[in-house]
Amino acid sequence: MARQSSLMLFSGSLSFVLLLVGLLPAQAQVPSRRVTQNQTLPSHSVFQVTFDPPGDGKPDNTAGGASRDSGQCFRDAIASQPTITPLMPTTNRGLTVVERPTFFVYVPQTSAQKAFFSLKDKDESYYYQATLPITGTSGIVSFKLPADAPALEIGKSYQWSFVTICGERLAVDDPRVEGQIQRIEPNKEFSSQLKNLSPLERAAVYGADGIWYDTLATLAELRRSQPNDITLAATWENLLKSVGLDAIATKPLLQ
Repeated sequence: MARQSSLMLFSGSLSFVLLLVGLLPAQAQVPSRRVTQNQTLPSHSVFQVTFDPPGDGKPDNTAGGASRDSGQCFRDAIASQPTITPLMPTTNRGLTVVERPTFFVYVPQTSAQKAFFSLKDKDESYYYQATLPITGTSGIVSFKLPADAPALEIGKSYQWSFVTICGERLAVDDPRVEGQIQRIEPNKEFSSQLKNLSPLERAAVYGADGIWYDTLATLAELRRSQPNDITLAATWENLLKSVGLDAIATKPLLQ
């Protein structure tokens, strides 16, 4: 009888605990957030990097957008390899929160040894240009605005271009790609909390907020520091494929 009473008491306690668990609310889903004046970061860890484009996310069909099929140097044309391609979402526009962001371009195997980069605003009151060395190896190259370049102004849009110099000097028919960038300002709370996140978490937050350039730069830096991490490689590949860059998603990230 004593044993039966103990079993009944245990069964009753277990049922009560299960009833309480069933009454608890399900874990809330943290919505995608934007960098606004009232924004705060989610307090939980983020394990996935996706890109949520700001606005309506429609492709830009206006003049001055990024050109994704500008060809190759004539003597280097290889039908089986992708042509020079900017790492941009299909909107051809991207956001950043930093003064001097990093730009990424896929360059196919080429005999060219130099490329030309320029950045300007609508009325060309801001204008920066530089000639960059390239190795000729097929892969994704990057260029970060140096400290001596003027800082991007908050709320202002700029257009950048990257041209492969096929001959001795820059020519109008050299392969060219273009893109647009705008700097926005996060609030102080957002910036403070962002510093306490891991690089992968920062990339995820940038991506969820539609901040393309910083999503890409943060993840690229992480990949360079851990080149043999297959999880990071898959994360990078999935991010590029999510914006239509399937053809170059597995191309090497050059130093």
